[in-house]
Amino acid sequence: QVDVAAMARLFGYVDVTDTGFIVAVLSIAFNPLFWNVVARWEHKTRVFSRVFGSAHAACYCLGAVILLLNCVRSHCFTEAMKSQPKLECWDCHWTYYSGVAILAVGTLFVISSFLALGFTGTFLG
Repeated sequence: QVDVAAMARLFGYVDVTDTGFIVAVLSIAFNPLFWNVVARWEHKTRVFSRVFGSAHAACYCLGAVILLLNCVRSHCFTEAMKSQPKLECWDCHWTYYSGVAILAVGTLFVISSFLALGFTGTFLG
């Protein structure tokens, strides 16, 4: 037997019928699917490399599209979070600054890997 009480309580805090929430979930799921499908398609066919005249130009264009999709995903997520109910116990300074610290560490990891790999190594290199 599965105890669904925990999931029932969780769905009490999240409005899964909110349009912003649904759009955010779809954008979060779409991005890695898009990256992987396009990357595998390019690897097998080299269509973008031929269209743009070089593999580097195709990689820069695809990297720009991926960055744009990341911005759209982040915007959708932020808007969804604004419309969701929040727990008052988590609405305090220490949770905010903990989130900022985690964000800073994640950004440091992303920037250091980007600097180590370069743009083409990061985006389908």
